Amino acid sequence: MHLLPSHPVNTTIKAIQFGVLLLKSYQFQDLVGPVDYLNTHTHSFLDGIAPPAIVSKAPNITWHYISEFNDFSPITASSGPPQIPTTTFNQTPTLDYLLIPGADIYHTFPVETTKFIQARFPELKGLLTVCVGSLHLSRTGLLDGKRAATNKVALRLTVEQGQFQQFRNVTWVKDARFVRDGKIWSSSGVTAGLDLAAEFARVNFDPEVNKAASEAFEYKANPARPDAFKYILDGVDLK
Repeated sequence: MHLLPSHPVNTTIKAIQFGVLLLKSYQFQDLVGPVDYLNTHTHSFLDGIAPPAIVSKAPNITWHYISEFNDFSPITASSGPPQIPTTTFNQTPTLDYLLIPGADIYHTFPVETTKFIQARFPELKGLLTVCVGSLHLSRTGLLDGKRAATNKVALRLTVEQGQFQQFRNVTWVKDARFVRDGKIWSSSGVTAGLDLAAEFARVNFDPEVNKAASEAFEYKANPARPDAFKYILDGVDLK
């Protein structure tokens, strides 16, 4: 559902600058779920749907789609149409937030991408990962010593395949849909990205805006706990 705005976007509200990192063969839902859900909270989306008093409190978000290859070549996801990047590392403005979806379990960022994430991290208000995006992020060192969630089947496989050693610097939470440690937000399996986005909205946006967006999206978010899939990691040694 979407209506064309009946009024101009309120430009007096400073736009949130939100980066999205496009990875080779990323899980499509990891990206489109959180992005579309968060965008449902914006002034341009709610205008004509929610009362003006609520719309006036809605945020503006500018999305920046950044290829891990630092070019404008289309990126193919696990499904859906190719995604065309909108900017490069050098052209990306100062970001408020960065979202990293998941790709192959053992995906490794190009060196230039790792440097970009590390360089931009201090300026970020928050860095969000969905599914195995947290496994990818752990390779940058930014998750060292922190608590995080990730896809449970993927994490179990790293243990079974003798590859867990490379991810041991992180305290992986077995029983949560999402985890926040400082300014790093991480979710577990694919659909948990929606719950992460809902929690992000709860913390950062007006309650009435959140209610209007939730109703428009017709989604009732799950809390971090209980996690219906925690059994997947029962008996798995993550030390």
